[in-house]
Amino acid sequence: MTVQEIRQIVKQRPFKPFIFHLDNGERYPIKYPEIIVGNELIMSVDDKGKAILIAPEAVKSIEFYGR
Repeated sequence: MTVQEIRQIVKQRPFKPFIFHLDNGERYPIKYPEIIVGNELIMSVDDKGKAILIAPEAVKSIEFYGR
C-alpha cells in the first residue's frame, strides 16, 4: 500500500478501527484515530499505551473490524 492510501483510510470519519497486515506476517490493530502517518514511519499506540512504529512500505493490506 502507498502512504497516500494509508492516509486516506486513517482520515475517514467516522474513524473505523482496522488491522495493519505487514509483509512479515505480523498484525497490528489500530483502534484509535490518534495515528500519525509520515512518509517514513507510522506511529500509533496500543491499548496499554505502548508505541507502535511501522514502516509504511511494510504494510501489505488493511482489514477493517467486522468484515
